[in-house]
Amino acid sequence: MSIRRSHLSGAVLVAVAALATGCGSGTSLTTSPATSPTTATPATTASITTAPTTTTPTAVAVTASLPAGRHVETYTVQAVKRTAVVVVPKTLTKAAPLVFVFHGHGGTGANIERKFDIEGLWPEAIVVYPQGLVGHKGKTDPAGAETGWQTAAGEGGDADLAFYDTMLDSLRSALPVDNNRVYAMGHSNGSAFVSLLLHERGAGIAATANLSGVLVQLLPTDPPRSMFLAMGETDPIVPYANQKRAIPLAETKIGADPARATMTGFLRSEKGRGNLELETYIYPGGHEPPAAVPRLVVDFFRRHTLATG
Repeated sequence: MSIRRSHLSGAVLVAVAALATGCGSGTSLTTSPATSPTTATPATTASITTAPTTTTPTAVAVTASLPAGRHVETYTVQAVKRTAVVVVPKTLTKAAPLVFVFHGHGGTGANIERKFDIEGLWPEAIVVYPQGLVGHKGKTDPAGAETGWQTAAGEGGDADLAFYDTMLDSLRSALPVDNNRVYAMGHSNGSAFVSLLLHERGAGIAATANLSGVLVQLLPTDPPRSMFLAMGETDPIVPYANQKRAIPLAETKIGADPARATMTGFLRSEKGRGNLELETYIYPGGHEPPAAVPRLVVDFFRRHTLATG
């Protein structure tokens, strides 16, 4: 597997027996082994590598082969060119958090970047907005003519899982990624892919955020992770009745006691074992999350690492 980076000129450039959103479904749970892409040796390499079980390093001078700003990166995965918007912090003084943001069915990485602006809310983080492929059939696209993500292991030859592995390996080779703070968030069909990532790559993910999607079940083999769930009570694409089934599953997974939950507006917070946490944001609206949600997700991610839960 090879990778080719391309930068926009002049631009200043983030289980399931069945997983489904209103935009896709699948049933296979066969795990495809992660593959390491072959990359060209960068001019310089990041000088910090943080083991997944270590604490966040203290501030030191670091270098990176991918400069600060906004880039459109190109990766060749299973002989197919894939792209992602990658936003690198202006200043890197220590290993940085890494946030992957997956758009919904029919969306693009660039569009969800404009909507969520995670880099503006968390300037210290490396943020990646990958671009999905056509071919995944969904509720609003039965022919699979629009962009989307796989929702079950084995679907589409695990092309999207391989894409995630390739991006992660490439970014680690080019930037000082804090392996203790890698996060995944997604909207709708992208939310289903985030759930799949938790099943298949959860050992390296610190926390997840699922927006307007369905989490049918959490397998016993899934690692317990802090989770943020946002859902609209009048969602016409993914019915609220289906979305809210995730709440008791997540409570059981992290050991949360619903009777001890606290409320702030639409936001409900529940503490689990150790530092594990479940936050649910249930709003009187539809499929698109309110403007307040991205900041709430960033605040949530900031509180959780692999080392502390």
